[in-house]
Amino acid sequence: MKRLFTFGCSFTSYSWSTWADIIGQDFDFFENWGQLGAGNQYIFNSIVECNQRYQFTKNDTVVVCWTNIFREDRYIHKWRGVGNLYTQELYDREWVKQFMTERGHLIRDLASIKAVKTMLEHWQVNWKFLAMVPIDQTDQYRANQRPHNLDVLDLYQDVIGAIAPSYWEVLKDRPKASFDLHPLPVDHLYYVDQILPEFKVSDQTRQDILDEDRAIRLIGKIPSYNPPEIERL
Repeated sequence: MKRLFTFGCSFTSYSWSTWADIIGQDFDFFENWGQLGAGNQYIFNSIVECNQRYQFTKNDTVVVCWTNIFREDRYIHKWRGVGNLYTQELYDREWVKQFMTERGHLIRDLASIKAVKTMLEHWQVNWKFLAMVPIDQTDQYRANQRPHNLDVLDLYQDVIGAIAPSYWEVLKDRPKASFDLHPLPVDHLYYVDQILPEFKVSDQTRQDILDEDRAIRLIGKIPSYNPPEIERL
């Protein structure tokens, strides 16, 4: 049986079909562990927990879409992510300024990504790393104005080299919807065609995505979000 497990933030699980839902159509079993506002620590923990539950094998496929590093994940009865620390409203700005640094988050997340890479190679699964934005881009809406933390990036070159071009890079010249900055279904399909050509998308799935995209644009607002129902801590 072909199984697919996907992990990420709202670029992986959202109010409409994402790259994960598109490629998931071609598998016998598919679970999407993406979560709105999630950071890379949530993603790391989800991958480990998922393997504890399913025991990945060489016949499984795991695709991870790493997100913006400047996020903070907390488990309080359940996982809670607030998105980018520059734009969230939960944590006080002074608290963020005192206890959070871009460099610290980069070091933290690259170590986690390295650990996941090592585990996936050990488990001998089919795997792929994607990204919402370039891994060192802390502002999810603007590119870094100058290179920084070069010593960290140099140390983890093997990890960074394993991550495919990000959504921000691939879609930067495509027009965005006026009502949401997230990629729409056709943008996800475009990303899959460009970055994940090994996953063959059927004609029926393509038509379904086009129809869904057209309906969303006609409504002109974000549909209600129904997260995937999965068993997890």
